[in-house]
Amino acid sequence: WDTLIQRKNQRHIPYFLITSKVLKSIYVGPESDKPSFSWVSKDIFDTLKDEYNVIYFRAFKEIPKSFDGLVFIIKEMPPLSFFVNNWKSRKIYIPVDFFKSEKHINDASLLLKLFDRIAVHNDLLKRFIDSENVSNVDHYVKYLVERKEPQNRYMWLGVVDYIPDLLRNLSKYPVLLQIPHVFLTDLDHLKKSLHSVVAEGEVGHNVYDVDVTEDKVFIGNYCFEQWSESSQRAAFERSAFAVDFKSDRFYHSTKPPTKVQVYLANDVPVFVNDEHYAVEYIRQFGFDCYTMSDFVFPLTNEMLTSQSTKARQMWSLESIAQQYVNLANQTLSQTRKSYFGYGSIVFSLMVKKLVKLIHSSWNKSQ
Repeated sequence: WDTLIQRKNQRHIPYFLITSKVLKSIYVGPESDKPSFSWVSKDIFDTLKDEYNVIYFRAFKEIPKSFDGLVFIIKEMPPLSFFVNNWKSRKIYIPVDFFKSEKHINDASLLLKLFDRIAVHNDLLKRFIDSENVSNVDHYVKYLVERKEPQNRYMWLGVVDYIPDLLRNLSKYPVLLQIPHVFLTDLDHLKKSLHSVVAEGEVGHNVYDVDVTEDKVFIGNYCFEQWSESSQRAAFERSAFAVDFKSDRFYHSTKPPTKVQVYLANDVPVFVNDEHYAVEYIRQFGFDCYTMSDFVFPLTNEMLTSQSTKARQMWSLESIAQQYVNLANQTLSQTRKSYFGYGSIVFSLMVKKLVKLIHSSWNKSQ
């Protein structure tokens, strides 16, 4: 009889209430069409859609004022109005490479205090951010290939901003001139800024001749070609090794060590300069990260030892997605900022903004 009553009652319960689970909503953005947004966020949050109701936004005003859940903010710093209107939400900021200088961080120091948690891709940024709740996250290793028989050449890939550092470091190691190379970058950008790039990359008496064709740019003996996923894949498959050079300038030294991680995951031996952030970061996990002071060619058997299995496991999409879940859990479990503390910071920022506006108006009237 009890069983019959139970079955009868269950008939009146809507089926979707029995089978579906209520997912916590999280907002992620501002969404961008740039590949970097997918790499740092969309690829990751798309894997979490069984755990969260993920809502991507392009403008901060799309987030309801009443929303009191988690907001993941990727790279772009929100305007003050967002913090005023959305004071109920828990905010996690992932700056990636947003900050260009220490002054840039100092100027944003009050805004940074309004985030519940900040997640950085580079430990060095922690030294400059005044917050108790700063965590680490990694990029997942993308663009994986199966290696083929390496050819007698090496590779470099990067944005145009890093070419002067490349040229300066290449001038220190003439042995590399004797080895064929594949250099991949954004050719259109390089062509537009060629003269400044070359001038910045020249060292001492090194003066580079330049030549530009439709699909190549020559700087001295170095040939730069257009980056694409297919050209990168071919370089990963066949290059004997890679080089990656970063200066100790703030913006370069605080960039994520992404390329070195991807090289390791593809079993491409990589050589960097001594001050490269990746040396310290990568070695702490037990990986070999070689500097140019270690360089010999042909490479030794030790340098050719495979590290890809460990790298692919450690920085897999699933592993990095778990890092984001941990960020969410840490943020939700920590003590919420007091309304007074939050409000006083917002008030200070509003006064600061007003003073700046008055000062600007005064100067224009003079």
